[in-house]
Amino acid sequence: MSERLLDRVVDGWLRVPSAVRWCVPVAGMGALWWSSSRTASDGLPRIGGPLAHNAMHVVAYACIAGSAWLAWSRRPVRAPQRMRSIGAWSIAAAYGVVDELHQSYVPGRDCSAFDLVSDAAGAALAVSLLRGVLGVPGRWRGAALLAAGLAMFGVLSATYLG
Repeated sequence: MSERLLDRVVDGWLRVPSAVRWCVPVAGMGALWWSSSRTASDGLPRIGGPLAHNAMHVVAYACIAGSAWLAWSRRPVRAPQRMRSIGAWSIAAAYGVVDELHQSYVPGRDCSAFDLVSDAAGAALAVSLLRGVLGVPGRWRGAALLAAGLAMFGVLSATYLG
């Protein structure tokens, strides 16, 4: 039942014009830009400490890549559309580079290679899982496991080494 519901939700989303669907990843990038413009002294609470903060890199870039993947999609979603996966990951990973460079100019923030690993791994994880859950042909399980491992490495390294 839930698989049919997911198919209906995705099919309904794909009926929305592509230009409107692209507003979601662009809005996510805008929110991240705003967030990374804030300094530690802005008085914003850091909920959950450094580990949760660093884990949010994975979540945020997974959302950007996933929404870009869906914005790029067309019906039927199960069609391979290989460029959609490569493109969605590339957009999110490239934005991660841009945002990390942006943070290097914000007082109290820094540019971190470990954050870049978390960003790119989160993007790859989202693309892999979307492919698998929605039944797109290909080897998604291995890619998802590798991405999850890299995400954990990035988050733990940023928290305890960075």
